[in-house]
Amino acid sequence: MQSLLEQRDHASVDGIRMPHTYTDAELDALAALANIGSSTATTAMSSLLGSTVAVSAPSARATALTSAIERAGPAEMIVTTVLVPVRGDLEARALMVLKPQAETAACKLIGVEHDSDLGRSALVELGNILAASYLGALSTLTGLSLEPAPPECVRDMLRAALSSALLDDDSDAQVIALESTLSVAVEECSPTFLFVPTRGGVAEIFERLRATA
Repeated sequence: MQSLLEQRDHASVDGIRMPHTYTDAELDALAALANIGSSTATTAMSSLLGSTVAVSAPSARATALTSAIERAGPAEMIVTTVLVPVRGDLEARALMVLKPQAETAACKLIGVEHDSDLGRSALVELGNILAASYLGALSTLTGLSLEPAPPECVRDMLRAALSSALLDDDSDAQVIALESTLSVAVEECSPTFLFVPTRGGVAEIFERLRATA
């Protein structure tokens, strides 16, 4: 997995032209956001499971939603997503995306049966923990008020599931993508977390990060 700075290009990110140049300080702040959020998630999940949970330092990217979809896998692949609406200073949606293997691994990690009502409830709780952790870190670093609303679990083809996150019908809408590995003992899973704000939301976040850097 590439580091944040290895993935950075001042002219573009993931091949998509961005509206302004992201500085090293801004991207370092995004990496700090990811690390703060993963640390909080580790504590919350350890308490929930009663076991030590390890969360790897996430990679963090600012990219276009279309690029995030392409990176996640084949458009027709069935995935499970936990969607968390976000209210406050920015209207947004936060998503935890689990490929089939990651979903099975996550259920095994949590200790519930895959493809059961209890399993789906556990995945919703996992997505809720990740969303609350990353939103809390984002609020701390930017001063934005961001409140998660009740989550929902959706299983659909990858492109359909992620495209539904668009709030303005713009396939080039920018998102913040965080990827990390969760592990308990020898079991691990690798969800992708996406933060999808309304148009201009990512630019607003970076503006706040620049002001506090």
